Amino acid sequence: MLGACRRPCLFRSWGRRLPNAAWLGQSEKASLPSFRTRPAVHPCGWQSPAVRQVLPRWLGISAPSQPALEEKNAESPKDFRLIYRFPGIRYCRALSRLKLLQTAITALILPPVWLLHWQDQVTQAQCLYSTGIACFAGFMLYAMSYYFRRIVGLMYLNQDGTVLRVAHLTFWGRRKDFCCPVETVMTLADLGEDRNELLVCLQRYDRDHFFYFTLRFGQVVDEEGFRRVFGTV
Repeated sequence: MLGACRRPCLFRSWGRRLPNAAWLGQSEKASLPSFRTRPAVHPCGWQSPAVRQVLPRWLGISAPSQPALEEKNAESPKDFRLIYRFPGIRYCRALSRLKLLQTAITALILPPVWLLHWQDQVTQAQCLYSTGIACFAGFMLYAMSYYFRRIVGLMYLNQDGTVLRVAHLTFWGRRKDFCCPVETVMTLADLGEDRNELLVCLQRYDRDHFFYFTLRFGQVVDEEGFRRVFGTV
């Protein structure tokens, strides 16, 4: 069975010999399909190009395009070296998730409190007090996440020194990376920032969105790469 799959399909050779068989009648020859008019058959098995093209689409699997593969390879972590690190980002992530948990618990407790109030088991002052705490927790969550989502934890630079990779937190306390050309990053001299400040702004020429990183509590791992991005500090 395996040997047959390594050779071309048996139908090809079988179709070549059947019409030349002398023991077949004219009616039987006419009923046979004509294999001579069919194009050349590709080798059997999973190596057939038709199978490799149709089967992934049938299974719902689409192969990545060539530009997508090139972009993925270009942004591979192996091609980047670390230039900046903020050790306190782990505490920011823990605090962000803790604030999410606190806000969720406060929001879940609020409906039972009002239900007890409608049953005359809780006073109206206690309900308003619980509602105020829930609203304050939601406001604090928004305010804290506004800064936590903009704090840079890690910065990488590719081998050519042309692409900067930045890692920051999301609203849910997870890590998110994005890449940008180095030429679009504003230097500290253009921003007028002082390295002794608690938070230094990371901004691009082509975007209004900005991030923060600290040089007071952060660590510049690669000074040459850092100067290449942000200029002389």
